[in-house]
Amino acid sequence: MRSDEPTYRSASVLLVLAVLLAGCGGTDRVAREKPEAVARAPEPVAALPAIPEADGSLEIDLAYPRPGAVRPEADSTFLFGTVGTGRATLRINGTRVPVAPNGSFLAFLPVADVYRMQAQAGGRTDTTRFRYGQTVTPNDARSLPAPRMATVISGRDTLGEASQIVAGRETPGGNRRFFFPRGARLRVDARLPGAVRVRLGDTTTAWVDAAAVRVGEPVDTTSTSTVGSVRTVSAPDYIDVRIPAGFAPFDVTAEADAVGITVFDRRAAEERVSVGGDAFLRAGRWTQSGPDRSRLLLLLNRPLWGYKAFYEPNGTLVVRLRRPPRLPGRAAAADTATVPLRGLRVLVDPGHPPGGAIGPSGLSEAEANLAIARRVAERLREKGATVRMTRTTEAPLENATWAPDELWARVDLAVRSGAHLLVSIHNNAFPDGTNPFANVGSEAYYFHPFARDLARGMSEEISETTGLRNKGAKRRSLALVRPTWMPAVLTESLYLMFPQQEAALRDPAFLDRLAGAHIRGIERFLDVRLDDGSGDP
Repeated sequence: MRSDEPTYRSASVLLVLAVLLAGCGGTDRVAREKPEAVARAPEPVAALPAIPEADGSLEIDLAYPRPGAVRPEADSTFLFGTVGTGRATLRINGTRVPVAPNGSFLAFLPVADVYRMQAQAGGRTDTTRFRYGQTVTPNDARSLPAPRMATVISGRDTLGEASQIVAGRETPGGNRRFFFPRGARLRVDARLPGAVRVRLGDTTTAWVDAAAVRVGEPVDTTSTSTVGSVRTVSAPDYIDVRIPAGFAPFDVTAEADAVGITVFDRRAAEERVSVGGDAFLRAGRWTQSGPDRSRLLLLLNRPLWGYKAFYEPNGTLVVRLRRPPRLPGRAAAADTATVPLRGLRVLVDPGHPPGGAIGPSGLSEAEANLAIARRVAERLREKGATVRMTRTTEAPLENATWAPDELWARVDLAVRSGAHLLVSIHNNAFPDGTNPFANVGSEAYYFHPFARDLARGMSEEISETTGLRNKGAKRRSLALVRPTWMPAVLTESLYLMFPQQEAALRDPAFLDRLAGAHIRGIERFLDVRLDDGSGDP
């Protein structure tokens, strides 16, 4: 450690010295002085490469927060950037902030309207300041005098070729929770600018984009229709469950060994369901969750690999259940031992641009993600898998000019290409107000329960490689993990805002190790889900 790096130990020594001087009759000036406030320094991680030294020109470059950012509703928050040289000292609002050997810094400080920064090195001084923008509050919802029937006329989210989907959120601007295909008929009872609230049964509500629905006449909410008899139709790669639901809204919960389909505003006319002679399905049964909804539970003999849900022109709801893939390369035969993933189709997504996190010295998340993804794709191909990447250069996806379009394009490619797995590779950033020192770690996100084990294996393997705490598999409503047609995960290996972690993502040897962790996570998942390599009984 260099002598000019501040530590908590140096602060403690100053405090003890002041106390001793006061007790021994030292000067009043020394007794009254408080030790200089020093921000916490990121602790080095043994599993990561050391930070290289840099001694460039002195210049404060604040990477975060960005211009125009809204002041967070928190007591403290983080700032990070670079001062150009590891020999500099840096103070933000009077607090001394440790500087890494390459000139990068990360600080967690009390929230202030303005941050005044001063860096010094070699007799030179550079100063700058940052001011937060203004907070914006949404308008209150306006209730309608009577509920009106609305029909979904557009939208797109995650089902690609199956249908167009509009998402329902639990709160305006909140996480997506429900997915309604084109043609779904919803009861609207309140409006906000740009959004309407729909009522599902008597107790559940969701917010959808107002432009995605056509609102019609008032609707009678006192009567409930009946769901007709369920039929199943088999195909080589999937089985269709056909439910005469009359365009009623629905919700699908898909575990690895069971699928629950809730149909709102409908009563089931029967309890038991005939699942035919397909070995993929074991049993089916309706249950009533009150007079305003019915739930069909389907038990499976083999792991569910994904599903699609859409309406036919007559209002029949089709839930298409995907069978596990057949991977002959996982058999024990000697001629396939070198290609254990032959038959597996994987979409590898290097997350961003546009957007993404940035490190203190300017490494973009998009650049780091691509470096990892290229290595992951190469190793998958060596094992016999068919791999597509959403991008192979640092440019955004072609014909995707803004973020939502760009995300939909990636998801749509996964669905249309028939991928068996979607792996979106990212590196992390904290929301404002989060203490980065208390929350740093490696993690993986999923949305559908049948992808949980894939995310869990990925997070464990990545954590072992990075040496960071394993924050585990977390359920998040993110575009790249919401596709229903395959298990999809989004990995978050490191936090770019930490100087050492940013430096590690520039190190080719470490990137190779990180790619290997992703491959092991995939293979662990396949070992559990495809125990005999056949994909079917």
